[in-house]
Amino acid sequence: MTRLIILNDNVPSKGLMNDWGWSVLVEGRKRFLFDADTNPLVLAHNSKALNVNLRNLDFAVLSHWHYDHYGGFQYIAELNPGIKFYAPIQGLAMAMRWGFQPIAINSAGEIEEGVYTSGVIDGIEQAVGVETSSGLIVIVGCSHPGVDRMVQKVLEASGYKRAYLVIGGFHSPPIQRLRRLAELSELIAPAHCSGEMAKMFVRKNYGERYVEVRTGTILEV
Repeated sequence: MTRLIILNDNVPSKGLMNDWGWSVLVEGRKRFLFDADTNPLVLAHNSKALNVNLRNLDFAVLSHWHYDHYGGFQYIAELNPGIKFYAPIQGLAMAMRWGFQPIAINSAGEIEEGVYTSGVIDGIEQAVGVETSSGLIVIVGCSHPGVDRMVQKVLEASGYKRAYLVIGGFHSPPIQRLRRLAELSELIAPAHCSGEMAKMFVRKNYGERYVEVRTGTILEV
């Protein structure tokens, strides 16, 4: 069983703190955090409310160096000093000061057992794929280079022909990217910066394959 715990998304939930940002705790073969929102107080409050432990992580992953994705990582480093931190190269000196063991991501490939990176696309951003018993889950941050491109790169790196689930920010994509994404993944979970138009399009055209996501959502695969 793999669990995806949405510690923060733009859409709020009762009893949880919320801001503009994105953070997902992955619990499976490995426990790791993908992105860390903007505010460490949000991560601290929501992890307690959801009864999840942000200590004893195996590693952490940053999609790209925008504050709504890395703002809480100093707090995570304090809880997990010395763990590996996979990220684009631009801010790794800062990650080292926080207390991580920074590892620069360049090309696509396997970074941990059953965890794959797209590589940093267009010098901006990476996505990751996580192997589960149902197939490959692809987690994206903001998909600045295009969500379909990022998923395709993860599929190529992992050897999978299709993803089971793609989740994260799609960055208000044009319709053709969403159509292409539907060819690449069984389930689609637009979140964070995807925009209401993208969510409406997926619900209308791929209703049974649409997965709703908000702060506090827990998906078990």
